[in-house]
Amino acid sequence: MMEEEEEEVLTGASAEDKSRRPPVKGPSEPVHPEATPPGKRVENKIRVPVRYCMLGSRDSARNPHTLVEVTSFAAINKFQPFNVAISSNVLFLLDFHSHLTRSQVVGYLGGRWDINSQMLTVLRAFPCRSRLGDADTAAAMEEEIYQSLLLRGLSLVGWYHSHPYSPALPSLQDIDAQMDYQLRLQGSSNGFQPCLALLCSPYYSGNPGPESKISPFWVMPPPEQRPSDYGIPMDVEMAYVQDGFLTNDVLHEMMLLVEFYKGAPDLVRFQEPWNQEHTYLDKLKISLASRTPKDQGLCHVLEQVYSVLRQGS
Repeated sequence: MMEEEEEEVLTGASAEDKSRRPPVKGPSEPVHPEATPPGKRVENKIRVPVRYCMLGSRDSARNPHTLVEVTSFAAINKFQPFNVAISSNVLFLLDFHSHLTRSQVVGYLGGRWDINSQMLTVLRAFPCRSRLGDADTAAAMEEEIYQSLLLRGLSLVGWYHSHPYSPALPSLQDIDAQMDYQLRLQGSSNGFQPCLALLCSPYYSGNPGPESKISPFWVMPPPEQRPSDYGIPMDVEMAYVQDGFLTNDVLHEMMLLVEFYKGAPDLVRFQEPWNQEHTYLDKLKISLASRTPKDQGLCHVLEQVYSVLRQGS
């Protein structure tokens, strides 16, 4: 579902419906058909986040794109109910995906859940290469991701999406989607099964520098005595695991994404200036640098990808 923050929204632009269910075997729910008429520009409104305590009960008149500040577990005298370790390759790929388009992107997270150690390990990002309103492509994409998870012996452990020009904070719509995903992943199992959400903000002007802001969150149900309230978006602490090298899977996904967005009306023009010092391609490289493995043996491959972006945009 496209959010109001987008610089430009065109029918057929590369934005995915975040309200889709996680990949399951069988037909997918249709993606939301709404889209702004071709060529219509949507102004960049400054989206000022609100504190959760200011929300109160659900109100149908409230804008679902309202951003909400996350709450720390320490602030409410609770412990985070699970530990998280995340691979640098996951952050590398989702950051790359988020940079490619002025529209929102979405993808899924694969990993493993160890109930004994209460450790959620996020090992793979699976970008969705589907367009708004294209239910058939979305269903095929989710089936492909489902098969990839099975093939690698991984479980679905979460999802990610981007806010291209807004803070990496969840909207009310994101909070509801995350709560729904948590319930779906829990399923009929008796034990606790976490679901992690990651938000990436590549082009928000409030970021301190060229590096994207990537924020994890999880939703705590509202208090039992206030069931009509929104879920509480919680800040999640993660352990960062630096990978030794970029895998062939990551490089393959990068090339598929470049090919998918090539020629799209919402493709970022990487040769144009991002600020007085850097082009958009420079900004992308700087943002990915901290997430790039120490082994630089594949530098030539990355340069090939960057060259395609420079020419294709």
